[in-house]
Amino acid sequence: MKSIHFFFFLFISLSLSAQTKKVLFIGNSYTNYNNLPQLTANAALSVGDTLIHQKHTPGGARLSDHASNQNALNKIKSEDWDHVVLQEQSQLPSFGDWQVQSEVYPFAATLCDSIRSNNACTRPIFYMTWGRENGDQSNCDVLPWLCTYEGMDSMLNLRYRIMADDNEAYVSPVGEVWHYIRDNHPEIDLYTGDGSHPTIRGSYLAAITFYTITFQKDPTLIT
Repeated sequence: MKSIHFFFFLFISLSLSAQTKKVLFIGNSYTNYNNLPQLTANAALSVGDTLIHQKHTPGGARLSDHASNQNALNKIKSEDWDHVVLQEQSQLPSFGDWQVQSEVYPFAATLCDSIRSNNACTRPIFYMTWGRENGDQSNCDVLPWLCTYEGMDSMLNLRYRIMADDNEAYVSPVGEVWHYIRDNHPEIDLYTGDGSHPTIRGSYLAAITFYTITFQKDPTLIT
């Protein structure tokens, strides 16, 4: 019985001990807004953890762009990362299945292969983004589910989970947390004026979600 108690105490002690993680963020303006990687590092530091990070976040970039971009590939090769975050262009994963099958999934797989070729132990994390505040009106006529936030958001949720499952990766469910806040705390303004990009509150929400996924710790400890 004493040995069981000892090992239980050891497990709890290790889970609460300070950790250092190395994470590369690959995405576009959704990742770059309010410097999400640094916000995540600040959240980690507030509870004694350390996030060493780099980013590659050109505006509007797709996974297909990153998969052939030498700067992105060089950053992947530059460290033995614990995680590499992959964020697709904000609308593309919510489009029709044929388009996602040809323009999203193959490049998600290519990037995951590149990540694991550099270090087999690196676990990719797919950054699940959120639906636009009033849906994607520019594509609503062609794809009716994009006419509302709920329709667009549910499709993004599905497609990011598929990418994570297909590539044995994690998903950072920022969009799902975003949906919860929209439903339960509508007084918190998550969108900037364009109805798409995150306010500092939206980016903080994302940072807390990434901290939880990366360090596998209780986010309520963050100050």
